Amino acid sequence: MNKNLFLVYFCLVLAMIFWGFSFVGTKISLEALSPITLILSRLVVSSLFLLLLTKTFGWLQPIKKADLKWFVLLTFFEPLCYFLGETFGLQFISSTLGAVLIATIPLFVPWAAWMLFREKVSFLNLIGIVISIVGVVMIIFERDLSFNVSLTGIILLMIAVFSAVGYTMVIRHIANSYSPITIITWQNLMGIIAFLPLFFIFDFKSFHFSLFSEKIIYTIVFLGIFPSSLSYAFFTYAIKELGVNRSSIFTNLIPVLTAIFAYFLMDEELPGIKIAGITIVVVALTISQVNYKNLFSRNS
Repeated sequence: MNKNLFLVYFCLVLAMIFWGFSFVGTKISLEALSPITLILSRLVVSSLFLLLLTKTFGWLQPIKKADLKWFVLLTFFEPLCYFLGETFGLQFISSTLGAVLIATIPLFVPWAAWMLFREKVSFLNLIGIVISIVGVVMIIFERDLSFNVSLTGIILLMIAVFSAVGYTMVIRHIANSYSPITIITWQNLMGIIAFLPLFFIFDFKSFHFSLFSEKIIYTIVFLGIFPSSLSYAFFTYAIKELGVNRSSIFTNLIPVLTAIFAYFLMDEELPGIKIAGITIVVVALTISQVNYKNLFSRNS
């Protein structure tokens, strides 16, 4: 393996570790903060970090006037709708289930690409969706088939899933014109503008700096710098080097890592049936994303 390829895979694994922890970090922060305050704090930390980084090294590209509409739409999908769905959803369901639902994003991207761009959808993607549903059902139902998960939480997480699909469709229009770190910096800065009115409407009256304990501050700083900044940069870098399909397979690690973090840091129960369900979802995602023609090609 050459050094460049090793760096790509190293960045991918780090991105998955950071994203895996982000669900646990969000749950921890929600013990003290409301979702909107948490999201806004996370975006502020991320934007300050990215601005310092890009200004220091001269990496920040200006937005072309013709592309402004794409950045506005990008911001609408993510961070606005995505973080609202994910963060509010995690108030009602476990971090592990949240990570499993978010991990299904790659299953829906090809269908959106088919509807918007008439790209072909593989039979394996359809099989992946069917198998992943079985895995999710195993996670959300108990052994006696009782439903112990908030339907509201699932709906909110699915809003986040479809927001991420919309984000993926929009980013196609600007990915080749701007560096990954430029895109992330601008979308987070614009995200602050989007969330500020919500903060003043819903959270300002009850806000107090005493809510930010030392533990919460450390968690938000970590969420802002690593999952909200570096993970996006690492993953976008990997997509440019490896392509969407090969890079997306690594996202299957997220629910596994989240389950491990949640088990050790939050004492979330992880019985055998839920482990089996997570495994089935990971297998389904892998099946749906592997290009078997390229896999067995002599030139792959």
